[in-house]
Amino acid sequence: MDEQSRLFPLRLASGTALANRVERALRRTGAALTLTVAGAVFTLLAVPALAGESQTELVPEINAFVQLSDTTRLYFRADLTRNLTEDTSDGLIGVHLDITIKPILRRKLREADWERDRYFWMRIGYQLLGNLDGEGWGSTEDRGIIEATGRAPLPVKFWLVNRIRVDLRYMETDFSARFRERLGIERQVVVFGVITVPYAEAEIFYDTRYDAWNQQRYQAGAEIGLTERWRIEPYYARQENQRSKPAHLNIVGFIVKSYW
Repeated sequence: MDEQSRLFPLRLASGTALANRVERALRRTGAALTLTVAGAVFTLLAVPALAGESQTELVPEINAFVQLSDTTRLYFRADLTRNLTEDTSDGLIGVHLDITIKPILRRKLREADWERDRYFWMRIGYQLLGNLDGEGWGSTEDRGIIEATGRAPLPVKFWLVNRIRVDLRYMETDFSARFRERLGIERQVVVFGVITVPYAEAEIFYDTRYDAWNQQRYQAGAEIGLTERWRIEPYYARQENQRSKPAHLNIVGFIVKSYW
């Protein structure tokens, strides 16, 4: 059985009452974070957005990962963005190549889950964004993706995750680039017998159209393992825009992930 599939309770001092209390506290913390995110999602759907200043989007998404070798895999993405405030819809489809480095010193990580256990991996890809309100698919943006993700272990089995990404954007006749820096923290826990990874992250955006850091995004969610091949990830995000509208954007997302 690999490390990803194990249920690993914390043991600071094996067999001691202190270790058991810490373990129970961490499990409650993970469960509380998961329930908090779910509560925020349902609360957000029940509260109308303020027109002009704040808008709300609902984003269902499907991801598929196809392993090509020990160090490469394909990543397919499709999502629908439904703006509940303006009653509009946009779509996104994308194909990407993920590349990782096989660990040399820590051999047990060779078969590990890339997102959760390996220390470094890269992604290159292409995405097409289109408006779905007219007849057919109205292409609005061609986007090239280059990103690198690094992970570092923290005390008490938390992980620090840092992602650097560049979006190369061609919108109608204009080309621009967007630089993104995202920092997050996560920890794998067991909630009601299910392996769950609650997380929180913050991201800043630099847009060459404005020559400024013009956007921030804050997100919390949880990846929930259903089977070896299937996972789901509900999340809530808040996006702040200084140079574009809307100024405030609330995003409720739900991702279905499959691994092959």
